[in-house]
Amino acid sequence: VGWLNREFDNHPSRGLTPARLARILDAAELGDARLQHELFLDMEEKDGHIFADMSKRKHALLTVDWDVVPPRNASAAEKKQAGYAKEMIQDIDNFEDVILDALDGIGHGFSFQEIEWELLGSEWIPNAITQRPQTWFKTDYETRTKLNLRDNTLDGQELWEFGWIRHVHKAKSGYIARAGLHRTLVWPYMFKNYSIAHQIGRA
Repeated sequence: VGWLNREFDNHPSRGLTPARLARILDAAELGDARLQHELFLDMEEKDGHIFADMSKRKHALLTVDWDVVPPRNASAAEKKQAGYAKEMIQDIDNFEDVILDALDGIGHGFSFQEIEWELLGSEWIPNAITQRPQTWFKTDYETRTKLNLRDNTLDGQELWEFGWIRHVHKAKSGYIARAGLHRTLVWPYMFKNYSIAHQIGRA
């Protein structure tokens, strides 16, 4: 994880051409989606319309009431556990940020947040919840549906249990690399900026 934290974005939107975009999308389908996710970040940063619409989608959820409920026909122990889980969530200082970071998966197809646990007395509680960029992750080669941490192996490193909050958002059907909303918006974004760049070049 340490070397992932030292990576810097390539900003693939710079000088983006139809041929290069096709290569980026093809690589994502084969499991290496780093440049695709970096491009999605550039899109939100550089296109005010995309950013505004995504922001409205995310912040709308902050107005919705939430709850933690036990399963159907729950036992007394399950009801107690559900109540304890709700209290634990209510004690998270940046819970609204956790929701917004989870909703980053709308554009990318998924989002991950890492949980740092703290031992308080005899109980483990979340001490910090930190958003981790989609560029840290890759899909396995065989099924293209399992998300792992990127490393020097074909499928990546499996995620440790109870260490992550994962949100998978399928804006459309298909493999995870093709499921995010930005995957549909990327071609109109490219043609818009490609046209502007060539007009400037001729001016």
